[in-house]
Amino acid sequence: MLTLALLALFLAVQPWSTLAAILLVTGDDGVRKEGAYVAGWLTALTVVAAVTVVASPSVEKNSTSSATQAAVEVAAGLILGGLLVRRWQKPRDPGTKTEPSWMGRLDTMSPTVAFGLGAFLPTYAVVVAAVSQMLSSGLTQRWLAVAAILWVLTASAGVAAPLVVLVTDAEHAPETYQRWRNWLVVNSRAILYAAGGLVCVVLVSKGIVGLAEI
Repeated sequence: MLTLALLALFLAVQPWSTLAAILLVTGDDGVRKEGAYVAGWLTALTVVAAVTVVASPSVEKNSTSSATQAAVEVAAGLILGGLLVRRWQKPRDPGTKTEPSWMGRLDTMSPTVAFGLGAFLPTYAVVVAAVSQMLSSGLTQRWLAVAAILWVLTASAGVAAPLVVLVTDAEHAPETYQRWRNWLVVNSRAILYAAGGLVCVVLVSKGIVGLAEI
């Protein structure tokens, strides 16, 4: 469960997803677009979590399934590590010509497209690893549903934060958004590599240990 929590936190602090949320909410028709963006993110993770919970009773707990889940952890860790290495070699920093093309289209993005962007942006190697953790947790279906809900809510905290600020402190929201944006632009790479590196090490190590114990 600690690994599942770590995976949720990684999704929550993804710099690009949070920065996109800030840029959307501060643009034209920002509340609608940010709401659609959060809805897309929540929908994608909720569908994955719901399918996992529903399918959990049919997943046999034996050496074969344990080996498969351990292999998934190793593979997810290696894929995430590969993505981080690629990002290190070809950095795509905010405000530069190398930033993702969708960043420059946020102001003109429709709520429908924002919904699709929200569903697209979660790092799915991490999502797959989270599914593996839930299936191997040994929880009953009821408690697994609780864990899945908490995972979705935690993983969505970053993209939903701008809306929370708008509800709780609308008067100072613009200043808060600007501070967050400036901080993310400066620290996005450090956050990504620190959090991503930790997730890679945990997944690969846990998967290797699991394979060795079978």
